[in-house]
Amino acid sequence: MKLHVLAVALLLAGCSGGLLAPSGGPAKLYTLSAPHDVISTAPQANWQLAVEMPEAELELNTARIAVAPSPARIDYYADVAWADRPPAMLQELLVRSFEKSGKIAAVDRRGSNVRADFELTTDLQHFQVEAAGDPADVHVDIMAHLIRTRDRAIVASRHFEMTAPAGTNFDATISGFDETLRQLLPMIVDWTLEQGNRNS
Repeated sequence: MKLHVLAVALLLAGCSGGLLAPSGGPAKLYTLSAPHDVISTAPQANWQLAVEMPEAELELNTARIAVAPSPARIDYYADVAWADRPPAMLQELLVRSFEKSGKIAAVDRRGSNVRADFELTTDLQHFQVEAAGDPADVHVDIMAHLIRTRDRAIVASRHFEMTAPAGTNFDATISGFDETLRQLLPMIVDWTLEQGNRNS
């Protein structure tokens, strides 16, 4: 998606305070999907995991869909929105991805009834369309830490980052977000299982 293909049409509605202004109608909501299959080469884990709500800066901790027209600026698309905040969607997708792996004794969100041996914390550092380039890209960047609950030690940390083409229309842009997560989520699952087995 090129900035002049998608964003200029939205800008015709006007711009206020650096945000792409809405037309006044209801926003079209988009959600994201977990990978269909999560294949892990890690051994079966006999421990339990709690997935914390991901952290995110204020500009990404919103249902508005972010676009960066330059490296130092975040705007938001008009008339479209996420069905939930990206951190909440990511937490749900992580839990479902671990379940689909079939490799862990139990996994759930932090605060559930799971007596967790480990906690997975994540920081959503980028979750936007990078529109400064030609063509534009979807950019997802996640920092992960695995914490052993018995001594609160951070036993492993890793940075996960992926880009995908943003496409030439907004549905293709959402597919770009899905494509990054289809690749990143199995990587996070596999890494967590390996590190948890090593440090349990």
